[in-house]
Amino acid sequence: MSTPELARGHEQLADLGYFVESATQSKTIRPGTNAGILFATTDGLAVIGTGLLAYHFRDFLCSFIGVDPSTIGTLPHARLLVFLAVYAGLTIICNAAHDLYSQDSSHSGQFSKLIKSFFLASLIAVMVVFVAGDAAMPRLLFASTAVFGVFELITLRYLVHTHTLKRIDRGLGTRHVLIVGSGKIGRAFHNYLHTHRQLGKKVCGFVDDEPCDSPLWLGLSADLPRIVQEQFIDEIYFTPDASRDLIIDIALQAREQRISVKVVPDLYGGLALGAGLTRIGDIPVLELNHQPIPAIGLFFKRLIDLVVASVLAVLSAPIIAVTAALIKLTSPGPVVYSAWRVGRKGRKFRCYKFRTMVEDADALKEELRHLNERNGATFKIENDPRITGLGHFLRKFSIDEFPQLLNVLKGDMSMVGPRPHPLDDYHQYRLEDLRRLDVLPGITGLWQVSARRDPSFEKNVLLDLEYINNWNLALDLKILVKTVQEVLRGSGR
Repeated sequence: MSTPELARGHEQLADLGYFVESATQSKTIRPGTNAGILFATTDGLAVIGTGLLAYHFRDFLCSFIGVDPSTIGTLPHARLLVFLAVYAGLTIICNAAHDLYSQDSSHSGQFSKLIKSFFLASLIAVMVVFVAGDAAMPRLLFASTAVFGVFELITLRYLVHTHTLKRIDRGLGTRHVLIVGSGKIGRAFHNYLHTHRQLGKKVCGFVDDEPCDSPLWLGLSADLPRIVQEQFIDEIYFTPDASRDLIIDIALQAREQRISVKVVPDLYGGLALGAGLTRIGDIPVLELNHQPIPAIGLFFKRLIDLVVASVLAVLSAPIIAVTAALIKLTSPGPVVYSAWRVGRKGRKFRCYKFRTMVEDADALKEELRHLNERNGATFKIENDPRITGLGHFLRKFSIDEFPQLLNVLKGDMSMVGPRPHPLDDYHQYRLEDLRRLDVLPGITGLWQVSARRDPSFEKNVLLDLEYINNWNLALDLKILVKTVQEVLRGSGR
């Protein structure tokens, strides 16, 4: 290839790279961020305003539900404002995590996402109130703030949505769109914008160097300057149907006209619907699948783990002390049994339990393996001869698991998740069993509260995968409540 041809190739590649980069900017810096900031500010002020009104009318609220007003009393204004500011901040963070401030987020399901987001923020705030007690924020005052707050947020969104649709119907605030490429994806994109009018994008037609019979076909790429002026085009969208040379040519012309240019990726048979564009370094990539538990979910799950484990450790301190003394008095050996377990992504960690077996229990395991009552990569005997007399009682009420609160605080385990297995069990995993290691192991889990006595390892894995694929905070709370019931029932063994 000659030097001039190489220069032109590099120039075209640079132009294409510039265009792709501008078309795949993150949501935080693309047009429409101002609207998101306005929504976030409004949501925060709504929560704070609702809390102040609830406090101002606290006597009326107490009289309305038949509660003594002295249960609320008078709060220092600084304390009230700090709590409401934290609550408002949590609401904004959760809303942002649910993509409620994005310009291009679909209105479909927006109210349900808003309710879920506010519930999540309220759940974290409840934990703060529970730990701090009524002295920090009376529970009745918080409950009234939460109830009226979600009603106010939904009402504000509904009014804004209704007003936006009226403006769009009048032709105000709409952006004229030109689609480059009239193939299958181009037509599908047109239909999507047509049926989601709340996005405020009016499709004027297609540009394609291959003429078609559609009345929306406006001309060839050579006609672009005329089409842009005649149709008052604001945005041009490329589809995969457009050729590389056509994309480069139109992108350069659009840049001169100061028109927004973007790319519609291949939808891959619908897999890419709802997918986001992210970056690996400087390379834009299309994310077809998200991790089962999103980053914001992991943050709140970890926060709940720390709070619950800390509270349980304090409340169970007398039981832990008595148990340790009884183990020391009734059988020789250490009080706490420490062994290697396999955790998230196959990482090994030391797992702690109160010792419920004789001191040389691990050495006797292979001799007893022929008595194993579990199928697959687990080892369990109903009447295990290695278990001490006290050990049977500790296992029955799951007291032997209390030291694992330390594992939770260290970050090796979670309160809820698949149970961690010993190394020898892990080495018997099949390939499909490894997916249960996608998340942190837990002290309790879906299997423990629904099929604890089922000997099938396959059932164990199936329930673990069901938990991983359908995880949410409500599921964790439900499992924790059921765990308390199982412990009090003495279903352990």
